[in-house]
Amino acid sequence: MGQKIHPIGNRVGISEPWRSRWFARGRDYSTAVLLDFRVRKMIRERFRKGIISRIDIQQRGGRMTIMLLATRKGEVIGRGYSTRDALVADLEKLAGMEVKLDIQEVRHWDLDAQTVAENLAGAIERRVSPRHQMKRVLESAMNAGAQGVKIQVSGRIDGREISRRMVQRQGRVPLQTLNAIVDYGFAEAGTSYGILGVKVWVFCGQSSRF
Repeated sequence: MGQKIHPIGNRVGISEPWRSRWFARGRDYSTAVLLDFRVRKMIRERFRKGIISRIDIQQRGGRMTIMLLATRKGEVIGRGYSTRDALVADLEKLAGMEVKLDIQEVRHWDLDAQTVAENLAGAIERRVSPRHQMKRVLESAMNAGAQGVKIQVSGRIDGREISRRMVQRQGRVPLQTLNAIVDYGFAEAGTSYGILGVKVWVFCGQSSRF
């Protein structure tokens, strides 16, 4: 279960909320899904890796509310709110409706799986040894309070001709326990010898709903 199903999608409604909240009927559903995809793509392409951790989208009454979880809130807002205002203007032009942007900051970078995955992918692109970087990330996450961390890098690691998978873990990561709070992140590292996939699982404890 843990390897075939998305860890967050598997827990939606149990220990994870919906990342998109809106209602549509018939053909409007496909249009809304495509709009969500384009909005997320625009936001992620606007900022460098490791800045945007999570994007939640809500549509109601011809108005779109977007919640951004960022590691560097000041960089997303910009000087004099210039970056935020430009992003809102482009999103309103894309969506064709009023857009409200709610920007929040990540409390602990080392416990945010998406941030860890993107930072690791960025380090690999800068030709840092994946094995050394994975070990450092594991230690940082465990010191920050994680109960378990698993990191997987797949592809032509170090330029090898045959792709392989490198996995390091520490602590406990219960992928098949639905009430376990397991944060998941995925990023791609573009190198001169191909694309490497980076996956990160961070186990932070049990859900208080149970």
